[in-house]
Amino acid sequence: MKIAFISTVFSNPWAGSEELWYQTSLRCLERGHQVIASLFQMPCSCPQIENFQSHGGRVHWRKRFKNGRLHVLKHSYVSAFRQLFKSKPDVVILSLGSMMDLTLQPDLLRELQQSPAKVILLFLFNADCLVPDDNARAIIGSYCQRANHLIFVSKHNCLLAERQLALKFNKVSVFSGSISYTDKYEKLPWRANDTLEMACVARFAMQEKGQDILIESLAQPQWKSRNWRLNLFGLGREEYLRQLINHFKLTERVRFRGYVTDTRDIWRENQIMVLASRAEGLSLAVLEAMICGRVCVVTDVGGHGEVITDSQSGFLAEAPQPKYFGRALERAWSMKEKLPEIGQNAHEAAFKKFSETPDKKLLYLIEQI
Repeated sequence: MKIAFISTVFSNPWAGSEELWYQTSLRCLERGHQVIASLFQMPCSCPQIENFQSHGGRVHWRKRFKNGRLHVLKHSYVSAFRQLFKSKPDVVILSLGSMMDLTLQPDLLRELQQSPAKVILLFLFNADCLVPDDNARAIIGSYCQRANHLIFVSKHNCLLAERQLALKFNKVSVFSGSISYTDKYEKLPWRANDTLEMACVARFAMQEKGQDILIESLAQPQWKSRNWRLNLFGLGREEYLRQLINHFKLTERVRFRGYVTDTRDIWRENQIMVLASRAEGLSLAVLEAMICGRVCVVTDVGGHGEVITDSQSGFLAEAPQPKYFGRALERAWSMKEKLPEIGQNAHEAAFKKFSETPDKKLLYLIEQI
């Protein structure tokens, strides 16, 4: 069988959301399938892509773009996917950073409408603030009607998409993405420390990940006398964050720790994951922290409320605002003595989520569709 994975994720170095198609592609290659991946060009080498190629996978690179309107205009006439579809794939899987990505790919829709291939749409993210206009709804709806199966990483995202598009999905599955370490889902020993070590593991994209909300929440008067430290892991708009931290006089409390490939190294040193996201699919960084037995304080967006029970396996803020995130932090602080127990509950909840690995589920769909 010829299988094509098309990713619209625009990230550097490697986005965690890419793990699902990547790990599934390796399983496909192990089973003797031919696999092609269509990806945006990367400015540096990527171990995952090198591994994919070393196992026999082929890559078709697409040029990155800055101006969406010019990109759409150009690809209304010229297809960036022509070479891929010339190989006549039997199954095409679209791994989508957002459903709005589909509005930037007129050439892809044209190729799919002319191809007999089975199509799976994998939606990795959605947000309440995404309100497609009539033209965008028509384009996305055309993709959904062409698809043989839809996959969402959370029930929330699926129901939200039905509302946004005014469509009822029929052939749909809901399961999370794959985390980066699949060999062991073991809980790490709890790190006892007089200082509460908190980590935010996310790219520095405030419009989605909400680091600004987190920092303002920790700048409230009650936190001045408490023994805590915040470690920021990720890359992105660092200069703005540094200015914001200085603005709230938290430079002695907050450290920038860079990008870490294996997040288990983070959770050997930190006790709490803090993530004030404005929107999510289902954060893989949160699931990784839970697998490691760490307590997560997060906003109730995307699928967070589907894996975390407040004050039992983590803490949920009702909305991405400092007032509400601050309340969730207060509950966590007031239950400091119970954090190891809550971390154990978090591990069990995440372990249940991965009892059947997502890449196996996707492989099954590909072979059965």
